[in-house]
Amino acid sequence: MKERLQFFPITAYSVIMGLSGLTVVFNKFYHMQWMPKVIYDVLLFFTFGLFLLITFLYGRKAIRYFEEVAADFKHRIRINFFSAISISFLLLSIAFLGYWPFLSMVLSQETAHKFFGDKDPMGKFIEIDTLGAYEVKGVVAKTKKKSHIQFEALISASTLEILDQKREVPRFVNNWETGWGSWIYLLLDENADLGSIQQILDQISKEKYKDNEDTNYSFYLQPFNKIVPGPLLGNEIGVFLPKVFIIFLGGLALVIIISAAFNYTSLSVARSMLRAREVGVRKTFGATRSQVIIQFLLEAVVIAVISLLLSIILLQFLLPAFSGMQMMSLLEVRPEQNTGIYLWFLIFALATGLLSGALPAIFISAFRPVFVLKGITNIKFFSRITLRKILLVTQFVFSMVFIISILLIFKQMNFMINADLGFDSEVVYDINLQGKDFSKVKDEYSQLPEVVNIAASSHVPAEGNMWGVDIRLKMDDEKYEANYFSVDEHYIETMGLELIAGRNFPENMSTENEKFVIASEMIIEQFQLGSVQEALGTTLILEDSTLVEIIGIIKNHQYAALFLPLRPMLLRYRPNAYYHAFLRLDSPDMAATVGTLERTWDKIDPSHDLDGDFLDGRIRYYYTFFEDIMYTVGFATLLAILIAAFGLLGMATYSTRTRLKEIGIRKVFGAEVNHIVLLVSRSYLWLMLIAAVIGGTIAYLANNLWLQYLSKSVDFGIGTILAGVFIVVFVGLLTISSQTLKAAQTKPAETLKNE
Repeated sequence: MKERLQFFPITAYSVIMGLSGLTVVFNKFYHMQWMPKVIYDVLLFFTFGLFLLITFLYGRKAIRYFEEVAADFKHRIRINFFSAISISFLLLSIAFLGYWPFLSMVLSQETAHKFFGDKDPMGKFIEIDTLGAYEVKGVVAKTKKKSHIQFEALISASTLEILDQKREVPRFVNNWETGWGSWIYLLLDENADLGSIQQILDQISKEKYKDNEDTNYSFYLQPFNKIVPGPLLGNEIGVFLPKVFIIFLGGLALVIIISAAFNYTSLSVARSMLRAREVGVRKTFGATRSQVIIQFLLEAVVIAVISLLLSIILLQFLLPAFSGMQMMSLLEVRPEQNTGIYLWFLIFALATGLLSGALPAIFISAFRPVFVLKGITNIKFFSRITLRKILLVTQFVFSMVFIISILLIFKQMNFMINADLGFDSEVVYDINLQGKDFSKVKDEYSQLPEVVNIAASSHVPAEGNMWGVDIRLKMDDEKYEANYFSVDEHYIETMGLELIAGRNFPENMSTENEKFVIASEMIIEQFQLGSVQEALGTTLILEDSTLVEIIGIIKNHQYAALFLPLRPMLLRYRPNAYYHAFLRLDSPDMAATVGTLERTWDKIDPSHDLDGDFLDGRIRYYYTFFEDIMYTVGFATLLAILIAAFGLLGMATYSTRTRLKEIGIRKVFGAEVNHIVLLVSRSYLWLMLIAAVIGGTIAYLANNLWLQYLSKSVDFGIGTILAGVFIVVFVGLLTISSQTLKAAQTKPAETLKNE
């Protein structure tokens, strides 16, 4: 034994190097699900045990036979193997990361300043409840550039393994049925074959879900520049802007811009009647047609540039209103004004001026002096079914569709905000726990005399968020999807829900095994359980594994947003999933009570402001997104009506100018003013009637497309359509009458003196 110890080789550490490297590889194989974890575990601890044994033996050799160790150190070859000791330490530490991962984080500049002020945060630790301490390894500088990845801190991916170790079934690592919590980014070579990568992703999907009837995910590549704007996907990592939103707003703007451009053309043609003599005189004195065209094009461009300047001034007043919309803040839409944007504005204004002024310029320059100097009634343009009439009908169709839609949206919004939700939203105050323990929050707020009751919940009712669970009565039955909230035993009483049968959760119920649920009436209808009393005691199977008994039935209430379909609702007792505290208040001065709640929260969490509001306020704020859409469409509707009115004004001006001789002759022969007004306006009334039929039909069909997806909606009948048509026709008649009355009241001597 002594002789063996004397000649124990330093080269034995090379075995540790090889085994450690193999352990690291096996750890990667485990994460790729190519082999079970037990192989990695056995090899890791065998390698570590062998390392300890070799270190012990070589240490004894160093003590007893120091001269042999010195000889190894002086040997030209064996001296190189001493570095194998440090390399073995390094490889073993890497191999052990699978068991004790190194937790680190990167902070945003704002978060770093919040925690550490002006001190250097590098190397310092931040303790996160239940997740351990994280060392700050970097700080991301604040930038004005936009990104869809919004964060306060980035933590190491190894944290996911720690979280999964605390669960019976892993949720993040090696669980292919939860695709909602992971985003994978690939840095590809510029010449990478995207088609081959997509084929690999398709093959992964096929292998992982070929035997799974319930889950089937597909994976595909999405370039950065296709994320925002991009398709409407669920559970985005941060800010998203659906492409349909851009198309919607762009479509509104395009309709308004095209209508305005054509209206300018129409008005220019109408106004050219007044300038016919000017053009005739200029051409008589030698002006060429090209000179006349250039003159009117320059006038159109100057008007467009002046309009641009006025619109920029108006924009400064409109931007704060649009920026304050929840829709804009939620989607991170921040209109920026810079030199590049103003340059595009100028180019657009010049193009608009040239395009809208081209037709009037060509038309006016074609006037023959011999005709125009005789009188403008000799000039005819666009007779019978004209492009301008088609445009006018189209404009009024859009106006009617917009105004009918805005009336319907307003009715729907008013219904959703004032609907009976089935619980007491006015006196229940919601507090976002922000990660704080509910029991601590309850202890503090229960001492306040204004707090009648306090309960815990996972969600805020009547909003869009909830959790889903598959339920069945027997293992052989078909699964049915239900929704659930995690609540405590005081939830029903605090919210003012009606328990129509059975009992509430017992006080201080055990949380080790879930045994009971409280269900809504809808579950009786779904599973045909008979009466509410017969439904009590029914055993439900949740997610194929959890058996629970129905101990109570609550009356159906609006736990989801009003536009979402309702499914059977379960109240589950799961204290580890509480995110909100609901306080039922009784106070003559609610504003003062809210101030007390804020001061009490400062004792609970001095680092964060109170995130709280009454439930009716939460719900109303939730629907402000749809109010923003209503205001946006309403603003577009106002512009569309005004533009259509200006278009009608142009046509009415043109029509009356070309019929002044006819009107004068009719007045000479005794025609009344009202008869003349009716005569001139009759063709426009027919146009508006045609627009009403087309616009009302389109509005009815288009709005029913989105109404059918709402679980609860207002009635959309002839009354709303007639109201919208009346508003548009009324504006149109006012516009027409301004010109027809003026023409009808003109003295015949003034119009016939040159004939």
